[in-house]
Amino acid sequence: MKKKLKPPKELVSEILEISIDQLNETSCYGETLNWDSISQAAIINALELDYEIQIPDADIENYNTLDAIIKLYEKLKSQRE
Repeated sequence: MKKKLKPPKELVSEILEISIDQLNETSCYGETLNWDSISQAAIINALELDYEIQIPDADIENYNTLDAIIKLYEKLKSQRE
């Protein structure tokens, strides 16, 4: 049995060290508090570890918005149900 996926807002807020309330679907790299290149790398790493996936280097830039991370989460969650 695969582990339960951490919700995207929770995962991103932990990395950025901000409240979940400070995030919404339009939150993104470069515009959201503490979301810089270092935290972006940490978010990608957390996604790969927590969601048990491998994100190809060419696709990393596709996950620089909370909306994209939410869509990934929903896709993976539906595959695991």
